[in-house]
Amino acid sequence: MRRTSVLRMLATGVVATATGAALLAAPAWADDAATAPAADPAGVAPAMTQGLDKAPRAGTPAQAARAHLKAHEDTYRVPVSDLRTVRTTADGKQSAVRFQQKHDGVPVFGAEYAVQTTAADGGQQVTSATGTLYTDLTVSTTPTVSEATARQRMFVLDRGLSGVRGAKTEAHGLSVLPDARGGKLAWHFTVTGGKANGGPVRQEVYVDARVGGIALSYNNIDAAAASPAQGTGVRVDGGEAKLDVNKEADGSYTLADSSRAMYPVTGGQIRTYDAQRKDYSLVAGGPVTDDIPLGTSTSDRFDGANTSSGAVDAHLNAGKVYEYFKDQIGRDGVDGKGGTIHSVVNVAAGGKDYANAFWDGSKMVYGHLDGVPLSVGLDVVGHEMTHGVTEHSAGLVYLNQSGALNEAISDYFGNAMEIADKGIAMSDPSSGLIGEYLCNGAKPLEECALRDLNDGRNAQKDYLPITLDIDNGGVHYNSTIVGGALWDMRKNLDGKLSDQIVYRAAQNYLTPLSGFTDMRNAVTLAAESLNVSRADLASIAEAFEGHGIENDWEHKSGTHDGTTIGAGVLPAYELYSGVDEQAAQISGDVYAISHGDAIAWDQGSDAFGITVGRFGKKPQRELAPKDAYLLDPSLDDERIAFTRIAADGIGIYGTGAKGQGAIKKLVDRPDADETEPVTGNGALAYISTTADGEQDVMLRKADGSTVNVTPEAGSKAARLAMKNGRMAWAGGADGTYVHVYDIAKGTTQVKRISGFLFNYVSDIQLTSERVFWRETGGLLVPSTTFRSAPLDDLAKSEKLSYPRGTYMAQFSVTDEYFAYSTYDFWGALGAWGDPMKVMVSSTADVVAGLNDFSRISCSSGAQIAPSLGDGQRAVWLDTTAADTDVVTRATFAGSCEE
Repeated sequence: MRRTSVLRMLATGVVATATGAALLAAPAWADDAATAPAADPAGVAPAMTQGLDKAPRAGTPAQAARAHLKAHEDTYRVPVSDLRTVRTTADGKQSAVRFQQKHDGVPVFGAEYAVQTTAADGGQQVTSATGTLYTDLTVSTTPTVSEATARQRMFVLDRGLSGVRGAKTEAHGLSVLPDARGGKLAWHFTVTGGKANGGPVRQEVYVDARVGGIALSYNNIDAAAASPAQGTGVRVDGGEAKLDVNKEADGSYTLADSSRAMYPVTGGQIRTYDAQRKDYSLVAGGPVTDDIPLGTSTSDRFDGANTSSGAVDAHLNAGKVYEYFKDQIGRDGVDGKGGTIHSVVNVAAGGKDYANAFWDGSKMVYGHLDGVPLSVGLDVVGHEMTHGVTEHSAGLVYLNQSGALNEAISDYFGNAMEIADKGIAMSDPSSGLIGEYLCNGAKPLEECALRDLNDGRNAQKDYLPITLDIDNGGVHYNSTIVGGALWDMRKNLDGKLSDQIVYRAAQNYLTPLSGFTDMRNAVTLAAESLNVSRADLASIAEAFEGHGIENDWEHKSGTHDGTTIGAGVLPAYELYSGVDEQAAQISGDVYAISHGDAIAWDQGSDAFGITVGRFGKKPQRELAPKDAYLLDPSLDDERIAFTRIAADGIGIYGTGAKGQGAIKKLVDRPDADETEPVTGNGALAYISTTADGEQDVMLRKADGSTVNVTPEAGSKAARLAMKNGRMAWAGGADGTYVHVYDIAKGTTQVKRISGFLFNYVSDIQLTSERVFWRETGGLLVPSTTFRSAPLDDLAKSEKLSYPRGTYMAQFSVTDEYFAYSTYDFWGALGAWGDPMKVMVSSTADVVAGLNDFSRISCSSGAQIAPSLGDGQRAVWLDTTAADTDVVTRATFAGSCEE
């Protein structure tokens, strides 16, 4: 069983050895070449070096940096020929040169190195280097799975992608994902569009080019010829302001600003478009299309629809953000090259207000929150535009700690801009509030705010390394920890100096996989490069230490009260939305943990495997054959069945009841892909997907005969469950039908869920008497509800009174007990509430509408993805420590009162 999930390691900003130990959590300092740190034998170059060169090097910064790397190949252990120069940024005498690592000409995911230099004696003195390089890549860059097959497979394997509205797919070619076996070759795709229930999609998908399974998938949405003229704009709050606009040939005026310093040099403008209630899913991703017009007025006065749409506020605020970066930092626009800044306002979701704003990789997009355009907040506009700046500088991957850094930097600059604009002092308690003006005076600022950089959160007490399906691994949940440190630093330093330090840290020192400790190191190095005083350096250290960000902070706190049966686990459902959202599958005293490692730093297993064990007994068995992914196990007294993904196809395979014996094929047809197996009482059911996209429920009975349970044309099925002679699944193209099938009778009941326009069935489970399902949806605020019905009469379905008010709450149910994991939607936005906990009650009480839940565990951290076995046996994912562990108890904790 592998001990360390790399996505957890990415979350901590620490690289891992093959045994799972932390490597170079602290910088690899060296005063001279004689004491230079050796590269780690596990295959990762030093995360930071300093002082390796004694004398300046000749040539440009890029030439000096490359010469430095070549001279110290014994330290970095990556041939200079594998490093492509991405860009050089200069600030006075100081420069930073960024390199992208390639392996046999193929880019390596997240592998960038930044070398910092200072002009000296006619040359360049290399002062430091930061980033992530992988030294032991051996994978062949010749794919065995074609790009076309990979593209088709990703929609079969990830049900979430098939539900993207207005989906557009862009192919980026091959990438190398580093792992403990020399790397994985993957096809990289970006899928853009929108979710049915109100979320933009820019999904980065990497499909293993050898196996054909999804190796990594995450949503990369960070949740803006002329005739210049001046006009007047009416803001949402009723105030008026001068607008820089464009006068068109027909005498009309448009929101195109050519007054900025970038225009004479590059032609760059600030352009603001009105989507006129076009669905956000049709706007997200790519350039602004011709059917989305610029904000327009017949005169030089912009009011009415230009006000209510948020166009006036977006245009004004984008100008303020541009000038702030230009004056305070010296950066020319989002891309740093004077490129045009695009903002699109007034998008909708299903004809209703879209309550969000985002940077989609090329522009800012804004909806309305309770009728108020999100573009009214300068901190919101500054936040989204800063995401663009970060994408063009540090390139922080929008996952876990690097994603939280991405959010923190946006919060920092958005707030800095707003308090400067409004004349708010850093010492004001409201200075750290984010989004506090979005209520347009309807609520007190503290109640309206989404996050607060003054919330005092501490990495060692409050950081949650939660799973990717929740807030991309906590990018909003955890952002105010490091954002608070940056904000505290700004309180004690000159504001402009602090802004320059944070910007320089992102521009010159941070790389795509940087974490919290890397941020502290980057800020310190950036401050030193600006020749700040010792007192200022002490203030910086105090700010980070005050938020618990110090070397090895990830392992300094937290306890749980269960027995760990899987340490450092990345649950497979994080990347495969069609698989069970439970920590383990249980049958008697046997459990099976479906785990993955998106970039497989593990103990010798492939990226996705299944760990089988027995409660209270050792050893465990790891099912992880070479050249295949295994996931989604189902257990009964006779066997374990699971999905096998390999280059030659996707099918159902199995082993003996305790994982013993060879892995054998159960179903693997060449003309279909079989997934989501469920087994019980000698029967096997699964989803069969054919080339035309049809998804049928197939049943192989105990006598060996096979029945297509959904013979009608155009069938769509997912979330398959089977127990006690019954089967259940979600059907319909939009997942809005509940189906229950009686195996003995061969009859099917069907019920369409309520509120189906924005809701869908996201999980189904069975007991001996009832079917339970989870409905996920909601437009303005996503939410989850639970429903249940007797197996013999779906018409008698009822909404469960409790649990309620939850979002994406995972659950498990047996005849005796019902357990679910809590989740606070506003917490995902950083409006902090209690961490997630697993709650349990008797099934009878839940059906009766009683709110009699208690705790499964008294763990100090988050608990998610519960699984229930016999009696009070429970298994869950526990994120108390730096990694996510699979933990079990034989009895419930009950009350956790001290």
